[in-house]
Parts: sequence; structure tokens; C-alpha cells
Amino acid sequence: MPIAEDQSRETGRTITDGAGRVVARFLEQERDGQRFADLLELADGLTPAAAVPLLQRELAGWNVAAEAPVGNALIAAGGTPRRHAHVMSRDLVRDPAPGAWLETRAPDGYQLTPVDRPPADLGDAVRAAYPADHPDFADVADRENLETELGTLMDGSQMGPLLRCSGLAVRDDGSVAGAVLVNGSGGEPPFGGPWISQIFRHPGDRGLGEPLLRRAVAIATRDGLPAIGLAVTHGNANAMALYARNGFADLLESVGVAL
Repeated sequence: MPIAEDQSRETGRTITDGAGRVVARFLEQERDGQRFADLLELADGLTPAAAVPLLQRELAGWNVAAEAPVGNALIAAGGTPRRHAHVMSRDLVRDPAPGAWLETRAPDGYQLTPVDRPPADLGDAVRAAYPADHPDFADVADRENLETELGTLMDGSQMGPLLRCSGLAVRDDGSVAGAVLVNGSGGEPPFGGPWISQIFRHPGDRGLGEPLLRRAVAIATRDGLPAIGLAVTHGNANAMALYARNGFADLLESVGVAL
């Protein structure tokens, strides 16, 4: 069969040509009821142009995330563009958070707390965090279902259990202004393992992103997690600068395509 199990990786799959040669490897997932080929990479020496016809045939109906040259070639051949992102990660074994980050404070008028609220309490902040001119707007355009999406992250049904390094930024009046959600996704770092699935703040509440991030990285270090990763949309320069400033390395540029 052209698609077969790749025993070297959990949920790993290979695509082979008619001669039985491996053309590509990827991780098989399901997202929003759709089959998803993540971290797709070509065999050494194979060009995107040579691989595209086989990928189109074997992954028809799938969503794919591949390194930029492959993703762009699939789009040029008729695929529908999806998210263009960078995978970033901080290795907490080689680069643990400074101990002082455990004492990170929010600006005056806010507190940093564990995630001790239902998804509905985060709804106003997350809807406001992604206005029409935000780089991630297209990925959260179904604004009526954002609380449902948050709920699947918070209950662990979408990306694995919510880790205790997750946190909220709460105003003095008790309302939620921002959050960072970290899930224990499957696989190994840097492309799996502990993963920041959401980090956001209400645009009217400035200065919360870095405290939320540093608190999360500090608790993850204290809890012995090996790394913490995330994906940030290409073109979101402010977010990428925030992550780089806090020790996250840019490891992979990924282009998403619907086939």
C-alpha cells in the first residue's frame, strides 16, 4: 500500500511510490473531524515537483502541513492554502527558566492564576483578541464556537491534558483578560510534547503576554518538563519577537494545504 505505518514514530506514516521507495513521511492526526498529515517531509534528494503528483493522489481529501517548499508546491498545483506558521520551542533541559520567573507578576490591576474557570469565562477575551486584522483571524473566524474550542483544549479532548503551567490573567474585578493554555500533546519535543495551544489577551489589556508566558515556562521547568513548544502564524512579527526574547528557537517554517 502507498501509505504504510512508520514504526520509527508514534502515528508515523510513510508514502511510497510504485517501486516501493519511500517518498514522504508524516504524522497522521485528526483535527475537527478531518484527516491531517502533519510534519510531512520528503525523502532525501527528492524535489517537491517530483513528489507533488503522488502526494495529491494519496492524500486527496486530507489537510497537510509540510515544510514551506513542499507546501508551496502543493498550493501551486491547486491545493487550498491553510495556515502558514513557524514551529518554535524552548529546551527546558539545556535552557531552564530562571528561578526568578516563578515570582513573575502581572501589571497593577491584574493577577496571574491557575486555570480555575470554565471556558465561558474566557470567551470575551479570546473573541476580542483576534480582530479582523489579526494574522490568526482566519483560523478563529468561527467566533460563535470559540468557547467550545477552548473547552476541548481545557478538558484535554483535543490536544491532551491541560498542564498546570497553564494560567490566566485576571482583572481585579475578577474577569479574565488573557490566558495561556499548555497541553500535554503526544510525541516528543521539539515537535510534540508540552505545547502552548493558546496564548491571548484582550487588546485593551496590555503587558500581559510576557508575564503569562514566563510564568508558564517557569512552572514547566519546575515540574521537570523537557521542553515547551508552540506554533505562531507567519507574519505575526510581534508574537515571534516575544517568543524569541523568552528563549524560543524558530525550528521550522510550515505551510498548511487542503488537498
